[in-house]
Amino acid sequence: MKRGLIVAGVVIAVAAALLVWRLEPLYLGWLAGKTDAQSLEERRALIADAVEIHVPDTDEDAYPTVLMFHGCAGPRIAFQRQWADVFNEAGYAAMIVDSTGPRGFSRTDALDIVCAGKALIGQERAGDVFAAIDIARADPRLDADRLILAGWSHGAWTVMDFLTMDGGKRRPAGLSGAMPAPPAIDGAILFYPHCGAGALSNFRSWRQSPPALAFVAGADQMVEPEKCKRLFERKNRNGARIGLTVYPDAEHVFDDPFLEPEWIHWYSEENHKDAEQRLRAFLDGVAQ
Repeated sequence: MKRGLIVAGVVIAVAAALLVWRLEPLYLGWLAGKTDAQSLEERRALIADAVEIHVPDTDEDAYPTVLMFHGCAGPRIAFQRQWADVFNEAGYAAMIVDSTGPRGFSRTDALDIVCAGKALIGQERAGDVFAAIDIARADPRLDADRLILAGWSHGAWTVMDFLTMDGGKRRPAGLSGAMPAPPAIDGAILFYPHCGAGALSNFRSWRQSPPALAFVAGADQMVEPEKCKRLFERKNRNGARIGLTVYPDAEHVFDDPFLEPEWIHWYSEENHKDAEQRLRAFLDGVAQ
């Protein structure tokens, strides 16, 4: 009798998991249809004035470029400029893309709305990636044929959702009209991404699998690190090229020395330095 109850419980759990697996893509598809429509040109115009570009202090015609996508609470300029400096030192231009400011979200608004998943989820924000690429194509300082996408938390979720898209039937929620196919991406950098509910990578293949570097914080209280580990391991078994680093005791935003006093204990200088070393080596490898 006891064994029968256990088996029944397992069957119910598996059936529930399968139901969720089938319903989530349907729900996200329905949600995409409810998102206010914009053309790519309109999305580009929305974010263009909120883009900050840093180029190396060298004499090149056009630089390979890292497009940077912040977390759900919006850009933290000092934090992002520290990484832009690293990219510049490695010979890359850095484009910091603000997704929340142009939409009228203050940091408090973004914490309450975007971080809660009420607006601008990954499949919609992936349109900002397409728009940022379009902006890079028009800037003579930037080599839009050599692009790396870098995201932190919600931004990493956005980058991963973008990688599932082709600009045709698989396109960002809310983008309508003619769209170019996404260019070949040279690399992806993913810091403590969201891999839970709503992440298209859980049930869609990546349309391209560039070399990727992923950092997972093992003690992360904001996202679910075990889901990310399983996702990346599964992607690698299916042919992806994701270099996964797990910091077992690290918290979310472990690489942010500019955190507010109540959160500064999340910062880890040791893990930050290690991630920077790995990132520099990754950039050198992509450039070869």
